[in-house]
Amino acid sequence: MSEQQPASTDDPRNAAFEIKSYNLPDAALADSTGTGNNCLVWQPQRTLVVIGKGSDPALEVSLDNVLRDRIPVLRRATGGCAVVLSPDMLVGSFALRTEEQLPSRECFRLFLQIIMGALRIQGIRDLGHQGISDIAIGERKIAGTAIYRNRQLVFFHAILNVAGGTEAMEKYLLRPPRMPDYRRNRSHHDFVTSLTAQGYSLDSRRFANDVKMEFIRRFGAHTSLASEAA
Repeated sequence: MSEQQPASTDDPRNAAFEIKSYNLPDAALADSTGTGNNCLVWQPQRTLVVIGKGSDPALEVSLDNVLRDRIPVLRRATGGCAVVLSPDMLVGSFALRTEEQLPSRECFRLFLQIIMGALRIQGIRDLGHQGISDIAIGERKIAGTAIYRNRQLVFFHAILNVAGGTEAMEKYLLRPPRMPDYRRNRSHHDFVTSLTAQGYSLDSRRFANDVKMEFIRRFGAHTSLASEAA
């Protein structure tokens, strides 16, 4: 597949390119006025693109393909580059409300431990914390994450690729402007994998419950557990 080129910031396609407010099931967890620690595991119900707080869609999103296929594009409060969500993925979202916060790298480490622990319970091997905050099997990425924080809140979400291919990523995303070293400039196809492609079958309900229980054990929580429409 030939590599798609970024659009210029004054490209006329930008005028037709609507970025919607983030209204997915975990949006309430990022509300600073909420109370308690919360955990939500949910499944997107359609394909969509979500860009980071500081993302320039002209540099990260294939405008022609998104407009042609009427793919919604949302902007989240967390950082990082654009991602594709689909029903073949699960999202684990955590909110910690405390004024005594750990550094972001330590938050990433603790949250990834929860997710990797729930995967290991189901026999998934060779998991590792790669880059700043990815989960990989060997050198292939299966989950990406992002974080938002203020003085009272740490909000984190992880997108786990359960069974999806990389076709939608190749179609709707450009090569990201920032990459972790372990990616080694690989394409989406060569860099990203799924649990299914690695020979694993995930019990999603069990995974969600194990994530919730470990989150409660570590942090205490008013928790939510759901598989909701996105």
